[in-house]
Order: sequence, then C-alpha cells, then structure tokens
Amino acid sequence: MPIAPPAAEPNDDFEPPERTNGRRMDKLRSLRDQSPRDWRALQWLILGIGIKRWGLLALLGLVFSATGLLFALAYVAVDLSVNVVERISKTTHQLIEIEPIGWIMVVAGLVLFVIGLRGTLKAVERALSPGGSGGFLDAALNRRKLEHGEYLVAIGGGTGLSTMLRGLKEYTSNITAVVTMADDGGSSGRLREEGMLPPGDLRNCMAALANAEPEMQSLFQHRFEGYGPLKGHSLGNLIVAAMCEMQGDFESAVRETAKVLAIRGRVLPSTVQDVRLGARLEDGSEIIGQVAVHEAKGVQEVFLVPDSPPALPDVVRAIAEADVIVIGPGSLYTSIMPNLLVPEIREAIRQSEAVKIYVCNVMTQTHETTDFKASDHVRAILRHAGKDMIDIALINNTHIPEDVLGRYRKVGADQVQADADAIEMLGIRAIQGNFVDVTNLVRHNPKKLAHAIFRIVAKL
Repeated sequence: MPIAPPAAEPNDDFEPPERTNGRRMDKLRSLRDQSPRDWRALQWLILGIGIKRWGLLALLGLVFSATGLLFALAYVAVDLSVNVVERISKTTHQLIEIEPIGWIMVVAGLVLFVIGLRGTLKAVERALSPGGSGGFLDAALNRRKLEHGEYLVAIGGGTGLSTMLRGLKEYTSNITAVVTMADDGGSSGRLREEGMLPPGDLRNCMAALANAEPEMQSLFQHRFEGYGPLKGHSLGNLIVAAMCEMQGDFESAVRETAKVLAIRGRVLPSTVQDVRLGARLEDGSEIIGQVAVHEAKGVQEVFLVPDSPPALPDVVRAIAEADVIVIGPGSLYTSIMPNLLVPEIREAIRQSEAVKIYVCNVMTQTHETTDFKASDHVRAILRHAGKDMIDIALINNTHIPEDVLGRYRKVGADQVQADADAIEMLGIRAIQGNFVDVTNLVRHNPKKLAHAIFRIVAKL
C-alpha cells in the first residue's frame, strides 16, 4: 500500500501567486492600517464616486479666473504677457491685446467654477439623499435650525410623553426626555424580574425621537404575539436588554440603542437605581407596584421605595441648562409623579429659571384619576412636589363627540374638565385650546401641542 507523502510544513515565507491588482490592494490595506488619515485621503481617488471630476473642474475654473485677472490687470511679468500675446497672434494671424484675453479668461473660469461646484454638490446630494433633489440641502438647513433650537426637558412616561415628543422634535433637537424607572408591567416587568431595569418608557420615547427609517421604527416597536417565551415582549425591549449585556450597564445600553435609532435628542432614566412605586389609599392601606397603583381606587399619596433614589447626573444638568421644562402628558401617579419624587430632580426643577409647562391629560383614567378635573391634576403635583413646579398649564377644551365619550364612560373614564379659573387661583397661568385628535380614541395631537408650547416660548 503506497504511503502518502507527509504534509508540507507551513512556510511563512511562501507567497501564493496573485494578480497585480491584488498586490495593489494589499499595499492599500497596509497604508490603511498604518495611517487611517492617509488611507481616507487615498479613498477619494477611487473611481466612480462622482465628486473628483467636478471638484477638479471647479479648481481649474478658479485657476483660470485668477490667471485671467492677473493678465487683465497687468499684474504678471511683462515678458510673460508679451510671450502670450505673440503666440496667440501667430495662431490667429491677428494683433490682439492681453487685457481683453484676461477678462475672457476670468469669465470662462467663473463659468467652469460654477459648473464644477454645482456638480460637486449634486454628487454629494445623490450620495447622502438619494430620494430626490433638494433633499440634502433641505435636511442640512433643517438640521442647522434644530441644532440652534431651545433646550427642552420633557418629563413623564407612557404613550402621552412619546406622542408629544413626535411634535417637539420638529422644533429643536436639544431635547432631553426623562422617564420613570418604576414600570413593572408587561414586557418591562418580565425583564425586571430577570434583574434588569424596565426599558418600556425609554423605548417608546426613543422610537418617537428616532430619525431612522419608518420600517426600523416599526420593527423596534414590534411586540411578539407568539414564539413561546417571546410572546408579549417588545423587540425594542429585547434590543435594550442585549445592549445592556454587551455594554455592562443600563445607562450605556440606552445610549448605544439611541445611536442605532439616530434619535433627535436624548432619552434618560430619572434614576438607575431599582425603585418601586407605592401608594397610600383612602382606607389607610399601602400597596407597592406601578400596576397595582394604576388599578387602585382612592389613591391619596404615592411614594418611591427607596424614598430618595439618586438622580442620574445628566438629568440634573439638563434641567439646569433648560430653557423649557415640560411636565406630562401621561398617567399622573404612575408616569409623571415617579420622576418628580426623585429629590434631586424635584429640587432642580424648583430652582430652574426655565419656563415650566404642565400639559394636562385630555381624559381621566379609570381608578387612577376618576372624576379628576384639570385643577385636581395640578394640585396633586403641587402636593407631592411642592411649589414653583409649574408656571403654565395647557388644558384642552375641545368638545369631544358624545359617541366617543360614551365608549370611555363604559370603562370609567371621562373628559378632564378644563376648570381654568381654579388653576389661576393657584397662581398658575392656564392656557386653553384645541390640542387633540379625536377618532375612536382621544389623544393629544403632536403638532398642535408642540406649536402651543413653542408659541409660549416665543413670547417670553
């Protein structure tokens, strides 16, 4: 039986045959590894980008115009001028002057420069905004406007806050949304049982502020209806959980997830300590848990366990730097109040010189705020957080059709009465208006609400 030859020992000096362009790419890779800046400069030489030709044309136009200007104003050497005139005269068999040639070169150069500059901008626009003409310029101008917008802090949670954020992001990108970490229901509650902070409200706000494609936003908000253990989970919550495992802490996970969605602004937890929401009821009993508080009747007071969690430092800084602080909309006791019960946040709002606007809910919530008027919402905030928390209250006074109200009344909810006079007696300015959309559900209209808020800011 023939014996197979021994396997060849690996030879580090062996270089397999390869094509010339393969060697060239190896050299380029070597340059890239050694000096990233040099490599980026070389990348501009790659064919097909569509920018180099126009850039060179614009540069040629500038050189042509500069040379023509020198000829026209006789700023070049006389020998050179005479030599140029002599050569042109021999070619055209006519006696010419250098000054007209100079001005012709200036005009021709400017034309070339304009054509080259226009081509360069079009190439950049096609690369960054392939959807249509004007998109890149419009986006650049809009981004500049948003970057110079007011610094705004929005405090709350639930669907109310995320709805408002969709409107606010059209006025400024300097937004900090602050949400509660007391959520213990649904997908967030299940993740919390595994030792993670609840990401639900953060997820909703990040989706609202996202600049990502609509498909990406829908995917982020998708809630599984099947697949066993995944049932009921939101994909966005799972992404935050994955980021938390990768980054090692919740705060970094939120920051990295925001980058994925390219959000306009920031979304921050009010605290990164594990807190629970509790409530004292009319009969003197106490309950613990956000879901339990939301479903309880006769809530007299809410509190946090532990009672003085440390605020996230970035939240306190954002409040100190804010031009506008917006509280709400959102569930009064289970979304808004847990943020205001964090001592450092409460004190930062009280000391802030920003205008403080409370956006009152449109509808009462079953059990949590049954029969509450607008002034009852305001009094509850002042009772828990103290004075100097609200300067202006925005209250919806739009008539809601009876058939829509009938559906809410069947589950124990109703329209919040706009008792503006009672709010004014508390030393708070009340502004009434139409801030809602009415379909089968009654929700704040993001554009109407944002417009009202920034009209207030513009008049300050």
